Amino acid sequence: MLQVQNEVRQFIARTRMISRGDRVIIGVSGGADSTALLHVLVQLGGILRAKYRVVHVHHGIRGAEADRDAKYVEALCRKYKVPFRVVSVQTLQFAKKHRISTEEAGRYLRYAAFDEEAQNWEKEADTDKRVLVAVAHNREDNAETVLMQLCRGSGLKGVAGMKPIRGRIIRPLLTVGRADIEAYLRKEEISWCTDSTNLQDDYTRNRIRHDILPKMVSDVNRGAVENITRAARLIGEADVYLAKHAQEILDECVIRDEESCGVSTADLVKQDPIIRTYMLRLMIGMVNRTMKNITARHIDDMNRLAEAETGKRLNLPYGLEAVRTYDMLWVGKQGFCGEAGTSKRPEGVPTAEMNEYYRKHFSFDVFDYDDTMVIPAGDDVKWFDYDKIDDVMEIRPRRTGDFITLKDGGRKTVKSLMTDEKIPASGRDSVPMLAAGSHVLWVVGYRISESFKIDDSTRRVFEVRFKGE
Repeated sequence: MLQVQNEVRQFIARTRMISRGDRVIIGVSGGADSTALLHVLVQLGGILRAKYRVVHVHHGIRGAEADRDAKYVEALCRKYKVPFRVVSVQTLQFAKKHRISTEEAGRYLRYAAFDEEAQNWEKEADTDKRVLVAVAHNREDNAETVLMQLCRGSGLKGVAGMKPIRGRIIRPLLTVGRADIEAYLRKEEISWCTDSTNLQDDYTRNRIRHDILPKMVSDVNRGAVENITRAARLIGEADVYLAKHAQEILDECVIRDEESCGVSTADLVKQDPIIRTYMLRLMIGMVNRTMKNITARHIDDMNRLAEAETGKRLNLPYGLEAVRTYDMLWVGKQGFCGEAGTSKRPEGVPTAEMNEYYRKHFSFDVFDYDDTMVIPAGDDVKWFDYDKIDDVMEIRPRRTGDFITLKDGGRKTVKSLMTDEKIPASGRDSVPMLAAGSHVLWVVGYRISESFKIDDSTRRVFEVRFKGE
């Protein structure tokens, strides 16, 4: 077996990339890499026992040259007896409409075409076998991606480069060098097409491919590509570990509702800086599908916001914003939390008389507890474990970031609670809260937080009585 075939076979086995009976869509442009990918997978067909289809995307850019490529791929597929489909797209129009680069538009449309074909294939057969999409990225492509992400200021996830498997996307050639691929095709006497746009320096990747990476190899270290991809693999492993650890911490302290999530600034700032960074990125991921345009600068700004004064805001990509409230940091769609850090007066009560209103309607007491006492069951008096309260308490209206704890140890925003309780929006600012910071002990007339309930360890009771109108 030829060296490239053997390398790909071992890589597929090592990563468990393709299983027997899987259905694989191969993206073939007609260039050297994708032509080699098709040839190798066909040659390994007896070992892999997979089924293949080829999709060629005609980008509508290069005129006769693009037509030539499509015809070449079609002829190649006939030779290998592999089903073939060409998908025509209008890349320039798509780029203009969505205000993105031609390079980015082409990439989006290619993967959309692959995914559409995969979904169609899934519908055709009643089988549990997967439909995968094989693309022809090689070792240099991976190194170029790492350099691009470094220049963009990406975090460890971006700098980790391309993954061998991402969802249904697989990259069987990822450990094979470009020179080895071309040598393999020449040995097998297989021609390939050259995309003239790959020879131009109009695109960022082409400038890295033609100028920067070759200089690194010739002037810095001949093993630069291998060293970059090896470092990317180690960075990827570190990224997975750190993300898992940060997620475990975040699961213990995050509060979520329909459009936002928040974390106590005390819980955040006590973490090591790298874990804080991951927690913030994970929070953005909870409220937004993609992290593509979230850079290290945005995360640094959020870190500073966590230590800023109440009410400060930070605009983020994708129409997101981060907001610093009394003792919380929140992330959500812009405008998700109204007047962050403010308190509104109860309906009908002048602001100057608000404190007098609360003093008139609430009374408090602290006394020793024994297990013969009967805990009040009414809505107008509540008992709390006094020694579990470790912050200054106040009676006030709701504020952005308020939450209660639940029986399972999770947290729920007061906003979500009021929605569940069907409290009219017009009356929500009239509901008094007994709160210690953002942690609400009692949404008066509704629920109390599980964190402060009386239990077998209680020694002192904090009693709160509410007298209505």
